Amino acid sequence: MRYLALSAVVLAALAQPALADRDRHDRGHYDRGQHQKTERGHSHEHRGRGHNHDEHDEPQQCEAPANPGNPDTPTTPTTPSSDRLPILVVGASYGNGNVPFQTGLESPLLGLAVNGGNYLSLGDALIRSSLHNGYVINEAQASSTTFTRESCRTALYGGACSGAEFDGYDVQIQRAASRTYSLSTGEFNADYVVITAPNDCLHSDAFGIPEAETVACDIEDMYDVAGRMIEAGMMAYALGMTPIYAPYPPVEALDLDLFQTSSLLQWVISPEDYQLLNDTVMGEIANELPEALVVDYWANFTHLGDGIHPDVQTSERAARTLMQAIQQHEVNPAL
Repeated sequence: MRYLALSAVVLAALAQPALADRDRHDRGHYDRGQHQKTERGHSHEHRGRGHNHDEHDEPQQCEAPANPGNPDTPTTPTTPSSDRLPILVVGASYGNGNVPFQTGLESPLLGLAVNGGNYLSLGDALIRSSLHNGYVINEAQASSTTFTRESCRTALYGGACSGAEFDGYDVQIQRAASRTYSLSTGEFNADYVVITAPNDCLHSDAFGIPEAETVACDIEDMYDVAGRMIEAGMMAYALGMTPIYAPYPPVEALDLDLFQTSSLLQWVISPEDYQLLNDTVMGEIANELPEALVVDYWANFTHLGDGIHPDVQTSERAARTLMQAIQQHEVNPAL
């Protein structure tokens, strides 16, 4: 009953307008002209590529100074603020390398962790960062998408699905916020929510239906992903927090073929579509949430050997870049 009551508090906060100048948004339904939020629990015809899409202004990115050669060498003061509030982390495996467990041992993807546990996620790197005090609330889930879904990986389930589910970003944000709620003040004890990249559209097990029924995303699907990422940011604003986004890692730094084989997937996104997905999501975030903090913390990216996930040095560097951007934002939010 206590958890239900606390959830009601979070939901009540989310029911308030996120920002006064965002009255045009109906939270829970992102509407961009004809690109409206749709359900992805079905297959559809692939419309192909090469079509035009709206031009977007580049997101205003906060590029804090970092030392690529040694992420532990300071380029700004390294004394963490002892009274800095916890940082919330939501999203997929870039935020947390562990697949979730539900009741007992029920879990999608058999409860696996990225690289058998030999992996440092951004969330874990933030805890270790010398620029932070270690306070991190991490509700991200490896392999998750912006929406709640099952895993249906043929190599594991033979054409069926897991039963157990990954939680969508809306649930993750509510859980993370609930952990920071103060019973004495009635306030949430956090200023920032790091919203890491989802699995949406990246591969054949990102739809919640058997892999054999899936097809690559088209441009409208990508706008749907952008819409759900924007909705996550609006939830953060409704809770009095600033959302933090990052562009996807550079496509040339990844090995998508290796990602497919190492993850036992039937197909993965093409390099061209990967770039289109990044441009679409980040362009829409820039247009619709101009006050959001965008930090290109994956700009210098090396994968750990599976084609897709960052190695330790990359995650440490990303955490440092992110913390420098937060420090800068705390001093001057207009930058």
